[in-house]
Amino acid sequence: MGSTKKPRKVDNISPKCSPETISGGDLMLELANLGQKLQLSIQDLLEPLTGLRPKPNDIGEVLSLDRTQSWRISRMMSDECPYTILYESPAPKGLRLIIDAAQRAGAPQEAVQSSLQVVKIYEAILQRFPEGRAGLDGALSAKVPKAREATSKKALRQVSIGMSQLLGLRASVRYVSGILVPSENLDTKVDVVAAAGYVDLRRLRVGPAPVVFSGKVYTHKPGLNDPALETLDGDLDPDPRLRLLHEFGSIPPEALTLEPSGSELRLTLAPDFPEINEPITIFFGQRIARSLERYQTDDRTHEVVHHAPVLPADINIFDTLIHKDLYHQAKPPRLTIERFGFNPSAQSYKPDDASYRMDDEPQAVGLGMGIKRINTREIPKLKDLQSSVFKRINHDPNDFFVYRTTIEYLPPGFAVTVWIPLDKQEK
Repeated sequence: MGSTKKPRKVDNISPKCSPETISGGDLMLELANLGQKLQLSIQDLLEPLTGLRPKPNDIGEVLSLDRTQSWRISRMMSDECPYTILYESPAPKGLRLIIDAAQRAGAPQEAVQSSLQVVKIYEAILQRFPEGRAGLDGALSAKVPKAREATSKKALRQVSIGMSQLLGLRASVRYVSGILVPSENLDTKVDVVAAAGYVDLRRLRVGPAPVVFSGKVYTHKPGLNDPALETLDGDLDPDPRLRLLHEFGSIPPEALTLEPSGSELRLTLAPDFPEINEPITIFFGQRIARSLERYQTDDRTHEVVHHAPVLPADINIFDTLIHKDLYHQAKPPRLTIERFGFNPSAQSYKPDDASYRMDDEPQAVGLGMGIKRINTREIPKLKDLQSSVFKRINHDPNDFFVYRTTIEYLPPGFAVTVWIPLDKQEK
C-alpha cells in the first residue's frame, strides 16, 4: 500500500468562496486555506485506500466508520468551497481517529504525517475562538448557508429553552393568525382580526402567574376614524375573558383572574393552575378595527403586522390571511424576524431597516384561497376554529389568500413582522 506520491499543494481559492468581502479578511483567508489543506491532505490519505472518488460506504468499510462519519468525509473530499469543507470536517480529535484508522489500513506514511500537521494547524486556529468549534462554525456561517441555518437554529433553541427555565412555562405550539379585512366603516382603513393561542402550555415549576391576554380599557367610545380593540362580534366590552374561544381550549373560567394595568386589563392564570407539567390549551380571538391603512400616504408606503410571542414554544405557526380586495402587492407577503428593541410604530414602515433584524428571513408558503388546507398536525381542529372566527366576523373564508410561516424555537424578545406594501389609491 506504500506510495512515494508527494502531497499536493493548496491552489487558489475558488472565486465564489472568496473572503475578500468579509470583515476580518485575514482570518477568513486562513480558514479558507485550512479548508483546502484539510481536503487535500485527506484525499492524499484515502485515495490509495479507496480510489479517487470513493462512495461513503467505501470509506466506512475501509476505515470502519459509521454512516454519519463516512458521509461527512465524503462531502469534505468532494466540495469545492473551502469554508464548506471546513464546516463538514470533523473536529481535530475526530480527524486524528480517522488518520489513525487510515494508517492501520495502510495509508502512505508521508500522507499520514502531512495530515497530522494540518490537524495541528486546525487546533491552533480553534484556540483563537473562545467557544471552540461552535465559534468557528459561527464564523463560517457567513459563507456557508447550511452552517448559518444550523447555528441560528441551535442558538434560538438555547435561548428558547433558557427563557422557559426563567419563566417556568413552555408550550408545544404557539399559533397566531392575522386576518386582514376591509373596514366596515371606513374604506381607507383595514381591520386586523387575530385568532391565536397556545397548545400544550405547561408549568415547569411553581412561579408567577403568566399573562394569557391583555385588553385595552376604553374610557370613551372611539370615533369612526379611531382604532378600536373589539371582540370578534364587534363589542367594546373590556373584559378580556370575552376574547377567549373556550370551545377550542381546555381552561376553566375559574382558573383566570383579571388584573388592571394602566389602560389595560390583564387576564392571568391563577397561581395554582395548571399543576406542574399538566398541559392546557388556550385560544382567543379579537378584532383591532381601523388599525391599518389601506392605501399609500405621503409618508407611508408599507404597513406592518407584528407578532411578538409572550411565552416560549417549540413550534411557532404564523398565518396571514389577506382579503382578495386588499393589498395586491402583498401576495405573498414579506416577513422578517426582528430582535430586541424593534418598535414598528416608530419606524418609517419600510422593510429596509436591518438594524434589529436577524440574517435569515422566514418564507411565507401559500396555502391557496380559503381555509381548506389550514389544518396542521400540531392543531388538527384549526380549520374548525377559523371557520367559527369567520362566521363571527361575517366573512367568507374563500375570499382570502392564506399564507403560512413556521418557525422553530422563536423565543420572547423576537417577533415576526409582516410587511404589507400599500396599494395606490385610484383618484
